[in-house]
Amino acid sequence: MSFFKKAAASIGIGSAKVDTVLHSTSYSQGDEVTGVVHVTGGNVEQSMSDIDIEVMTKYLIEEDDKKHYREVKLLSHRVTNSFIIKAGEQKDFYFSFQLPLDTPVSVRNVSVWIHTDVDIEKGVDSKDNDSIKVVPHKWINNVIQAVEQIGFRLHEADCEHAPYFRRRLPFVQEFEFRPVSSQYRGKLDELELVFQLEDHGLEVIVEVDRKARGMFGWLEEMYNDGERLLRVYFDKTELESGQKHVETKLQSLINQYAG
Repeated sequence: MSFFKKAAASIGIGSAKVDTVLHSTSYSQGDEVTGVVHVTGGNVEQSMSDIDIEVMTKYLIEEDDKKHYREVKLLSHRVTNSFIIKAGEQKDFYFSFQLPLDTPVSVRNVSVWIHTDVDIEKGVDSKDNDSIKVVPHKWINNVIQAVEQIGFRLHEADCEHAPYFRRRLPFVQEFEFRPVSSQYRGKLDELELVFQLEDHGLEVIVEVDRKARGMFGWLEEMYNDGERLLRVYFDKTELESGQKHVETKLQSLINQYAG
């Protein structure tokens, strides 16, 4: 009977099961993620490999003139090293780790999930995926609200391949805003913001896309794409001093190129 049980387990029948349970499904960048991995033994004793928790997302990349999404690992956390699970045995492994500051925000098509990976000797590998919602860090949220208060509305947000930023990840999350106030409508097509969150502050990269106005504007858009790439840095004191300061600093920067 043992032989047939082992043979069945090798194709997934009666094999050990792995289930990851998160203590929350909503986090902000930098938050502590906690949970437990439940491992339940099957019909036979089995050897389990190391259990790793991986934070995953996907980004848009263009290759051979075609765009597609590619999955990327943001972080890998070792929950436990290899172990033996007996038939019918229950083992629980608790874990905690910090969500990376550059984890993208869950908005529009952007998705983030927790992937649990474990190999089972002479069995079918057990994998578990758990989606999480990532809300903006309070400093990023402060800037987003300031941009909207100035007269823009969020139109799109996606993760796109951007190796030229030379960050640890091959992509950045771009937040695209469209003007809705009379002050900027007719002058700007859009604003694109990229956030670089750090422990002591926030760098905001702003791409200003101007509307073409007249022959000069048309030529500028044709040869220079009508865009300006700006950088502004807010330290912790500025970000926590109130939204009005952030609004004033951003608006002053944008007005230089709105005309």
